[in-house]
Amino acid sequence: MSSTHTPTSGSPPKRGNLIGTPTNVSEPAFEYLLSSMLHWVDQECSRRQPLIPPSTAALDSDGTKTREEEEEEERRGEGRNVSNNKSKMDDHTNNQTKELQVADNEEEQRVRRLVMIAENAAAKMERIGYDVGYRLTERLAQNKSMIPPPSTGNNKKPTPAMIQLEVVKFICKDLWNEVFRKQIDKLQTNHRGVFVLKDLEFKWLQRLPSDVERARIMAIKILAFPCGLIRGAMANLDIASVVSCDFLADGEHMHCCSFNIKVKA
Repeated sequence: MSSTHTPTSGSPPKRGNLIGTPTNVSEPAFEYLLSSMLHWVDQECSRRQPLIPPSTAALDSDGTKTREEEEEEERRGEGRNVSNNKSKMDDHTNNQTKELQVADNEEEQRVRRLVMIAENAAAKMERIGYDVGYRLTERLAQNKSMIPPPSTGNNKKPTPAMIQLEVVKFICKDLWNEVFRKQIDKLQTNHRGVFVLKDLEFKWLQRLPSDVERARIMAIKILAFPCGLIRGAMANLDIASVVSCDFLADGEHMHCCSFNIKVKA
């Protein structure tokens, strides 16, 4: 006597009934998720950075006279001789010079604040990528061995360098294809714990702003995610590493980037 399973509101459906259910997130949805994360990270980091003090506060802190005080002194000194007028002009020139210096300091502080926001956002994106890489590798490498097969007539135990190479190959093929729908274009290593992964058409860097400086700052934040992705994947496979990235900040070939992996001793 056969029986059928009727799912209730509180029980999940059987896996066998989920025919045709996609196992991967679509590329537009993934890019929308990335842009949402970048927006949230920027907002979070901007709130934590102090605002630049106004220029009047900077002038008062330096003991420089305000414009109202200068005008009052000019009205009082109308009857003075030419030498006093010349000294006033010199004082006015000095005040203008100080105002320009204050404006330059404000611009420098503004740029410094933007750089700090970008660095904090990149660090947060790297931590998010680390968590994604660690969890994703848990599923992808579940039934995959990272020990290279022995060569013909050679039964030697694989060295740590050989295992590290297999792990990096897994990242270049399986992990990269799962996330970016393509493999790493080129892999280089010195067989001493240093690896260079080159992606000549990184999708996330193909639609950057036309302004080179804005594009460079955005690329730093975007590339922090795959750096964390690689580091998390290697950490899941018991390999501690440091991952950095390089790209051409020329506005034309920024989609070509490389990821540098240095295995910790």
